[in-house]
Amino acid sequence: MNAEPFLRVRGLSKSYGIHNVSLDLEKGSTLGLIGVSGSGKSTLARCLAGFDTAESGEILLEGRSQWPRQEVQLILQQPAASLNPRFTAEEIVAEPLRIQRRGDAPWRARRARELMATVGLDPAAACSGALEFSGGERQRLAIARALALEPKLLILDESLASLDLSVQAQIANLLLDLQEQRGLTYILISHDVALVGRIASEIAVMDRGAIVERRAA
Repeated sequence: MNAEPFLRVRGLSKSYGIHNVSLDLEKGSTLGLIGVSGSGKSTLARCLAGFDTAESGEILLEGRSQWPRQEVQLILQQPAASLNPRFTAEEIVAEPLRIQRRGDAPWRARRARELMATVGLDPAAACSGALEFSGGERQRLAIARALALEPKLLILDESLASLDLSVQAQIANLLLDLQEQRGLTYILISHDVALVGRIASEIAVMDRGAIVERRAA
């Protein structure tokens, strides 16, 4: 009997974005999802992360049709838009822990600094505001925040698109290191085929809301 895939999607449809999407994803792997703007990539990402509800079809994570939302985290292209400018870096990273009522305030502060170090940020900058960080550093903050709840699947929706090539390479290496250390599974959404090829083990091509091709990276 074949083992159940980590993520199984069958016949997923939503009227304004995706049509009969099916895919399997193994644990610890990276799927690169490419396609032109408007092809349905972001709608699929939002459905998988629980932000949108599909009108038909099925999503199973480790064989479950329902799972704690924190197990799937979505990281967007523009981290500045999702990082509260009034918060310090420590508060940004600790926010999911506070919302989920994990630990007390001192524990959350310590955990936030540990996560900053994990993604290559100096914990001494924990009291700096979000706007004091560069674009690449903000993306690292967004990754640290996503890791706070120990997700199993990270969906990166054009998360490296606005970064220059050298910073892209640094973040790509960070993602690979985190995957090796934590057994994370990724869906990397991008229009940059070369970038996807550096990180992904497999590539799926979307067009007009459907997956029209799937191949090794």
